[in-house]
Amino acid sequence: MLEDGERAGRDCLWAPLERLLALDAVELKTALDQAAQIVAEALGAEKVDAFVYEAATESLVALGTSDTPMGRRQHAIGLARMPLANGGRAADVFLSGRSHIDGHVDADPDELEGIKSALGVRSTMLCPLAVAGERRGVLSAVSARPEYFSAADATLFHAMARWLALVMHRAELVQELGEFREERGRREAILEVLNLLTPRQREVARLIASGLSNAEIAQRLTVAEGTVANHVEHILRRLSFRSRAEVAVLVAEVGAHRLGSNGSARVG
Repeated sequence: MLEDGERAGRDCLWAPLERLLALDAVELKTALDQAAQIVAEALGAEKVDAFVYEAATESLVALGTSDTPMGRRQHAIGLARMPLANGGRAADVFLSGRSHIDGHVDADPDELEGIKSALGVRSTMLCPLAVAGERRGVLSAVSARPEYFSAADATLFHAMARWLALVMHRAELVQELGEFREERGRREAILEVLNLLTPRQREVARLIASGLSNAEIAQRLTVAEGTVANHVEHILRRLSFRSRAEVAVLVAEVGAHRLGSNGSARVG
C-alpha cells in the first residue's frame, strides 16, 4: 500500500502528464506553446522550449515556448532559431539522441555563449523528441539558478518529453487531415466550375491545357477551326476567364485525365 508521501508524489507526476494529453489537437505551434507552458509550470523552469528541426535551414526552431520572461527574451534576441552548424548543447542532443543535464551551464565550453550570457542560463535539461520513431527535435528546460533541477525533475522531464511527442504526433495528424480536406474541398470547387461546361467544351479545355493551338485542336477533333474558336470563347465567358492560360491552370489543378470528353469532371 502506498504511503501518503508516495501517493502525493505520483499524483504530482501524473497531473502534468494528464494536462499534456488533454490538450486540444489544434495547430501544431499552438499545441507546442501550450505544452511548453505546462512543462515549465510543472518543473518551475524559467523557460521551456519544444525545438523542432527545420530541414530547409538545418536549424532547431523553438516552435513552442513557455510564456515566461526568459522565454519572451529568447525570441526577442533571436535565440529561438539555432542552426546546427553553430553547435551548442541542443544541437548535440538532437544529433546524438542523448539527453544532457547540467547545473553549471556557465562553465560549459560547448554551450552557446548567448545562452550563457544573454539569457543567463545556469541549469539545463535537454532530451530528444522522437515522433513515431523519428527524431524530430529537442525539449529544453532551463533555470537561471545553478543546480536547480533534481533527479525527480529529470524523471518527470523525460516522461513529459515522451508524452509531448504524442501531442506533436496527434497535432500533426490533425493538421494533415485538415490540409487534405481543404485540398479536396478546393478541387471539388474547381470541378463544380468545370462542370458548367458541356462535354465538348471540357474536351476543348483539356486540349488547351495540353498546349494545343486552335488549329491543332480542330485537327484532333476533326472540326473546323472556327468551331474550336467558338468553343474557346464560350469556355472563357462561362468561366469568367480572360485567357487560355487561366483555363490551362484550372485543368492542371484537377488533372487532365479527370476531364474527359464524356460525362462530368470528377474528383479522383
